Amino acid sequence: MRLISRRRGRVCVAFSALALASLSPLSTAAPSGTVPPQGAGLPDVAVPLDSPDGGVPIDLVGISDLHGYIETTFHKNPETGEVDLNNVENPGVTSLACHLSRAYRANPNALFVSSGDNIGSSYYLSSYMDDEGTLDVLERFRMDVSALGVHELDHGLGDLEGRVLPYATFPILAANVSGSDALSAEGDGRGVFIKEVDGVRVGFIGVVTDELPKLVSSSTRAQLTVAPAVATANARAAELKDGDPANGEADVVVVLSHEDAASTATGFSKNVDAVVAGRSHVSYAQTVTGVEGNEIAVVQPDHYGLKLGMIRLNYDRDTKKVSVVNVENRDLRQEYCHEDDFGGVNIFSYKRYNKMMDLGAARAVAQLGTDYLRGSDGVTPGAHTGTESTAADLVAESYRYWLADMDPMEQPPASTHYVGVVRADDLKADFRYKSTGNYHGEVPADQVDGLFTVDEVRNVSPDDKAMGYLTMTGAELKGLIAQQWRPGADPAAVQLGLSANVDVIVNSAAQTEDGAAPSIREVRVDGQVLGDTDTVVVASTQELLTGGAGFTLPHGRGVVNVGSLGRDITTNYLASFNQQILKPSYAKRQVGMSATPKPGQAGTVTVTMDSLVYTHPTEQVLGARRVRAVSGDKEFFSQNIDLTVDRSGPTTGQASFDLTVPADAPTGACRSAEATTCRWVTLESVDGVGRVLNSFYVEVPADAKPTATPSATASGGPSAASSTPSSTPGAQPTPSSTSGAGPSAGATATTSAAPGAKAAPSASAAPSGGAVPDGKATASPGGGSADGATVPVNGAGGLPAATSGAGAAAREARGAGGGQPIGGLGAWPLARTGTSLSAGVVALTLIVGGYLILRRRRQID
Repeated sequence: MRLISRRRGRVCVAFSALALASLSPLSTAAPSGTVPPQGAGLPDVAVPLDSPDGGVPIDLVGISDLHGYIETTFHKNPETGEVDLNNVENPGVTSLACHLSRAYRANPNALFVSSGDNIGSSYYLSSYMDDEGTLDVLERFRMDVSALGVHELDHGLGDLEGRVLPYATFPILAANVSGSDALSAEGDGRGVFIKEVDGVRVGFIGVVTDELPKLVSSSTRAQLTVAPAVATANARAAELKDGDPANGEADVVVVLSHEDAASTATGFSKNVDAVVAGRSHVSYAQTVTGVEGNEIAVVQPDHYGLKLGMIRLNYDRDTKKVSVVNVENRDLRQEYCHEDDFGGVNIFSYKRYNKMMDLGAARAVAQLGTDYLRGSDGVTPGAHTGTESTAADLVAESYRYWLADMDPMEQPPASTHYVGVVRADDLKADFRYKSTGNYHGEVPADQVDGLFTVDEVRNVSPDDKAMGYLTMTGAELKGLIAQQWRPGADPAAVQLGLSANVDVIVNSAAQTEDGAAPSIREVRVDGQVLGDTDTVVVASTQELLTGGAGFTLPHGRGVVNVGSLGRDITTNYLASFNQQILKPSYAKRQVGMSATPKPGQAGTVTVTMDSLVYTHPTEQVLGARRVRAVSGDKEFFSQNIDLTVDRSGPTTGQASFDLTVPADAPTGACRSAEATTCRWVTLESVDGVGRVLNSFYVEVPADAKPTATPSATASGGPSAASSTPSSTPGAQPTPSSTSGAGPSAGATATTSAAPGAKAAPSASAAPSGGAVPDGKATASPGGGSADGATVPVNGAGGLPAATSGAGAAAREARGAGGGQPIGGLGAWPLARTGTSLSAGVVALTLIVGGYLILRRRRQID
């Protein structure tokens, strides 16, 4: 299955839209005879007379951060899965229409307004229609005016100017933004719109958060200048009440502010009568005292249409004074209603339209064998975005697959190496085995668990984020990955999920130097070390690639946008497994590790390891439980892993010990130690049933004869409980595509287990590391043969195929034996789940006289 590029997809979408027009209440081509024209159907009532005291009541009905939540949904009974019609989840347009109808009936002077983010980062139903359905709804509801939000710019300034502003029938204001003639011309110009109701001129000023430059792409940021929102609003308000008709005059001034009310409300001047705020997705309703002692009505109506902000003002024609009568937020979930004066069920019912959408949304695209979870604080998945997670790497791998599976005419020609990257906090839900889908009775209730639907994928990635790709050098990719660690910031680490063909070696020792972040020693892509001048094509959201997600990227090169959305890419990736059961590998792709010589003890090194396990208890049970050392085919040391969760960084799962390399250990050419020939032993993390998840090896000069008995003893290393992001991954052994992990991107050689082994560059479209068919993938260890013999590679001792003991059972534990590759170019499945950032990396740390070498092994179930 492949995604259609937007160039082609527009034709398909347009055709589909025609087919849906007779069904969709949101379509501009509504069924004849059943739907009044847009903007019609409002209550036919007379304009009310002034109140006896000469005042004119003006009602403001506000929303904020709707984000396309136009569908009415209800919670499901967790026990039966049945929809509970008494438990509203999202009020949607049905309830909104009802409450607006009541407001218009009560006062035709009511003004329907928004503080921005009506569209963008949208609910999938709206996103499916490029948010035009939401704009249609707002037009039908007679929206008067809106502020510009951050997410109206999700697709760039060009999309706002060329599509959104012309399509919307109400002005979108941003008085504090310059650089766009189209935006500045909205309303009456310069971010102001004046509406006359019953002879009273109500002036609206729209402003957007001062932080806009941090939240948009670099190309948009370069075109726009943002002035302080509150100061700009006060200046415009002063003009509207200065008595000079040349700059516009208003009797009542309302600020529509896409910024949190609690932090800005009291900063407005005496010329501001009311504020409708937003952005932070919290509720606020209060009459506050402004900076000049004035009374200001302020509401912030939550988000997603959950609440309506209601302000009633009274304008006295005689005194020209404005007073606050009432300020409140109305919870539409608690006051759900469905009668309205806009055409009722014929306009806003979703029965037939939703039937079609739900059949698509309920389509199972994957069959999970267990959960893929976000980072956890030890209790709640999603609470910790600074640590590795199976869910984030699953999504990142889908991004790589998208590039590899792209039409050759559209594929980037600059590199054969493709990498997927995603911010961990872009994921808003987990990939859960327990079904939450609605299959319309098509699947028996006892068979739905494990089926993961289109709708559920969209819950994981609900934001309407466009995808793109950017060609980087190896040095630039290292620089991007290094930005995950942010010493002194809060949070101190922001994880990047990486595709399964990427392994990162982090120098954990660097973080001890003046609080610096760990340095990236090495990145491997498709099994090959990525040189600083090598090129790699990175697929991610346009937001991240253009520097709008808190990561700095190279300037001067354009991000290519082919019009696909991230969640659709993930959906298609999961579907490519054709209902094979998918499970994560609990091998880590980022492991902190260092090995330093023990003073006065030749052949002995102090090994410190961290980031060996995941953070959620259910995944820890299935992940690594101990570290063991193996020489040849003999295990000579074992130590349990400290599973204490690091709640602020990625170091969960630690072990520290002194390791003496036996005199009879295998020998080979030194990889990094300052000697010609080295002895080496294997370090392995193993799960509760003895399955090897990650493998590394340590080498020491062959002439460094051990002065201690070959063994290992616990050492006073840092505990997971006290570690911080700065103690994060240590040197990480180079990734090995050796042992199973999801269908790898074509890498066929071990990462570093076999020094000198090489992987063919590959951009295989085979589904990879993020998901692996259950029981379908194994791989022989790098440098070792399937029969368990030790095979030197380029003079270096290869890792033995057997972990402990001999025979078929041992070989199977290492992934040898009869496993077959899944995916193109002989690729071995890499990790069934996305593991997070530097997933499964083994640390690689340069030392004096000894060198921890990298071999990473990914083990599948």
